[in-house]
Amino acid sequence: MKRMFVILLLFYSSEAQVRQISDVSQKKEIVGTPSTNLDQQHSKVLAVFKNIEYGIRMCTVEEFEGELCAMVSIAIGSGERRYFSMNQAVSVLSGYFSGRRPISFEFSRIHEKGAAPYATGRLVYIQKGNQESVQVYVSLTRQDSRWVINQFNIY
Repeated sequence: MKRMFVILLLFYSSEAQVRQISDVSQKKEIVGTPSTNLDQQHSKVLAVFKNIEYGIRMCTVEEFEGELCAMVSIAIGSGERRYFSMNQAVSVLSGYFSGRRPISFEFSRIHEKGAAPYATGRLVYIQKGNQESVQVYVSLTRQDSRWVINQFNIY
């Protein structure tokens, strides 16, 4: 009887260990899931910034018009910062880029992690025969499960 009890005890304890090992491996899979989400966020954010970069290089706001938030904070030069609707933002940015012919633009710093990704870079352009340069800062936010531009500064 004692042997039967010991055998049953060993059987139940080994079964419990198997369940624990199975539970641990399932937890590892669950823990691994957020990194996949972070990788997806990273690639989506970078895709938005590449689209903006291309639009600025071509001086066509239409290239990233779909990436604008419902309300966008825009600051151009040392003037005041204001919020514009998406349509107003397109108009303001199109007006800014219309008289400028870009020579080069590239985001030199991209911070794609966290809740407020941003990028900054130098735009070199020709306006009325003179070469000038400005710093461009763009930040994103989540809106309707998409990354969109919520701030666009040109200094």
